[in-house]
Amino acid sequence: MNQELRNKIIELFEYRELPKLIAYGGQNWDEQFYEDLIQLQYDIYILDNELETNWDVDMDIIDERWKVIHQDLDVLGVAESEYDEYSAHIYKYQKHELGIRDGKLPTRLSMEYFYFYKSCDVKLLRRLIYNRNSHLAKVIKPSEWRTFDLVTEVNDDVVDLQEDATTINGNRFLISLLQLGKEKTVNIFNDFLDEMDLRNKALNVKSIEGVEFVEWTDIQIRETKQLVVSQAAIVHELDLSIYERYLGIEIAM
Repeated sequence: MNQELRNKIIELFEYRELPKLIAYGGQNWDEQFYEDLIQLQYDIYILDNELETNWDVDMDIIDERWKVIHQDLDVLGVAESEYDEYSAHIYKYQKHELGIRDGKLPTRLSMEYFYFYKSCDVKLLRRLIYNRNSHLAKVIKPSEWRTFDLVTEVNDDVVDLQEDATTINGNRFLISLLQLGKEKTVNIFNDFLDEMDLRNKALNVKSIEGVEFVEWTDIQIRETKQLVVSQAAIVHELDLSIYERYLGIEIAM
């Protein structure tokens, strides 16, 4: 496994509080389970890389990538009959990424719909963790992570602006900047984050030993709003030839 990508996965896990969920309730740390989750995320990234680096996607290769992901699910205790159900949200997001080739850009979808499916990998990982510890759902229901996930996915797009400019990527923030311009994009994203702030403050859930995710989400909202402005200001410095060539977007900047 590529060490740089492994480090990226571990950083993602910590950013999304997954290790604390694994250890919740005094569970003995299961290093093999943790490594199996890393392998699953790694293979999802390899699938994603196929979509980001090839305009003409070879679906036979995509099918092979899925066979590996399903093998990972098997290792993690998912029955073969449940592969499709566990993978459904990733299938949906893959459809969004493939749709870019037909001019179906992320900006045609609502912010919440798009970012709900963009968090597909993290929701799958968390589901597998919840499967191992029935007490977790009594403290925080899986559905109560929704605002947390939406905010962190927006943050990922904004933070990854420079990196994603070099690939065929469904980065909604970048595509919105190109299509709609800086002012409108900043307003759209910060209005959405304001809505998330209201929802987050309305949550009435317990904390999971060190996972103060209502407070943590509040911090992420404020930091992401600042990043939206600063990242939008530098988009004109990026080489956006890939987006002009493949997407035919008339740049509004």
